[in-house]
Amino acid sequence: MKIIAWTYIAALVGVTLAHLNWQAAFGNPFDIFRAAALCVAGMLARLAYPQSPSFTCLLMIGSVLALSVSHLLANGNFGSTLDIIVGMTSGLWGIMIGSMLAKLLIPASKRPA
Repeated sequence: MKIIAWTYIAALVGVTLAHLNWQAAFGNPFDIFRAAALCVAGMLARLAYPQSPSFTCLLMIGSVLALSVSHLLANGNFGSTLDIIVGMTSGLWGIMIGSMLAKLLIPASKRPA
């Protein structure tokens, strides 16, 4: 699961670097896709590290910052402050969803203390 989570986050950064003109083509829905992608990243990170919620939060903060930097490299601007807020909020929702899924998928007897 850890490999899947890290690969997914790396793919998000790679797609952000590769898209160049996609944002102009997609317009506003592109932000919705990015928010959904960060929500999935938060969920995967939480499922990969169920014993460490603080590391998961730091991983999502780093992911959003890496996406902001890759957005700067691809487009020449950072985007807006709202983009960062939406990214952090999406990652937080993903972490919460992942936490709920972890409780459903991992039996209580096998959960780490």
